Amino acid sequence: MIYDSPIEVRHTLHQNPEKTLQEHETTEYLFRELSKVEGITLHRPFLLGLVAEYRVNDGDYLLFRADIDALNIKEETGWEFASKNDCMHACGHDVHTAILYGLALTVVEKRPNQNVLFFFQPAEEGGGGAQKTVDTGFFDRYAIRCSFALHVNDDYPFGSVATNDHVLFASSSEIDVLFQGVGAHVAYPTEGKNTLLALRYFLDAIDRMPREVEKPFLFSAGKVAAGEVRNIQPAKAFIQATMRTVSTEENDKMFDQIEKMAEHIEKLTGVEIRVKRLSVYPEVKIDKGLYDRLIPKLRERYQVLKAPMKMVGEDFGVFCHLYPSILFWLGTRREAFYPLHHPKYLPSDDIIPVGIEFLYDLFTFLSDEPAL
Repeated sequence: MIYDSPIEVRHTLHQNPEKTLQEHETTEYLFRELSKVEGITLHRPFLLGLVAEYRVNDGDYLLFRADIDALNIKEETGWEFASKNDCMHACGHDVHTAILYGLALTVVEKRPNQNVLFFFQPAEEGGGGAQKTVDTGFFDRYAIRCSFALHVNDDYPFGSVATNDHVLFASSSEIDVLFQGVGAHVAYPTEGKNTLLALRYFLDAIDRMPREVEKPFLFSAGKVAAGEVRNIQPAKAFIQATMRTVSTEENDKMFDQIEKMAEHIEKLTGVEIRVKRLSVYPEVKIDKGLYDRLIPKLRERYQVLKAPMKMVGEDFGVFCHLYPSILFWLGTRREAFYPLHHPKYLPSDDIIPVGIEFLYDLFTFLSDEPAL
């Protein structure tokens, strides 16, 4: 039966991106194409996303994961297969998905004697999709030996891979801060409770929070709003922010400090402040034993670079805390350079066969190892 190639999958997904927790058509498309592939069993235990299972024996499983959601970004690439709506795969998830799809086709074609799960995961971009799917208990039925993922990036030369043997990505959390005060004419400020003043105090206090040099901390207010009328001090204000730390434990610690700081400002200003933490992504912690076994073999065929920890978030960290795991950066830089989430970030289709070959080589090395 004829099914789409990995390149065609990439083009289809790139033209029809869907935001976090809205990946309905993406899921249906992947299900239709993978249903044509003999040798795998498809599972849809979640509302969105799916798992393709290749099983040949009673042994353990390898888990390979790709994320399928897009971002609320208007594309500016001018590409032939550019997005047809106001969203964009500006973080390369269309490429990740095409590579994983291609890996599934390769495994079915070559018929290795190793069980594997190919997980097409929804809601990575802030929706906590990894934890939501793990919480269903679906993966508990499998003896998963280790898990892997790729993430494209222009920081690294085309075709290179990069990782480390400790923490690759930070622990990330989304934080909303709501300020409720009392509006008043600017000429009579004492008659109100000024939320903008409380918001300013809050952000200033964040900047003055004590932090340790060896434990990087980032709090970024990406969206801030207050007030409706020029000459009325605002009764309501809010901050939508993200916080990044070196570990989940450190994330919890800093959030506790922020809550206490908000309580102090609330008493000082009389403005009610509510700090709410939404999804929390654990750090992407690379398994050193797995790293030490695999990297020497991979270096025989690939340019493998040692990557520093970056303050980006990735909910593959959930799997890193369940199984020995490695996430690899996959370099996409040629002449031009664009960062992730940029409206012009557009990895070449040429990286897809490179990613498929790399993951299959990784798969082969692991298949040849005795089960742990």
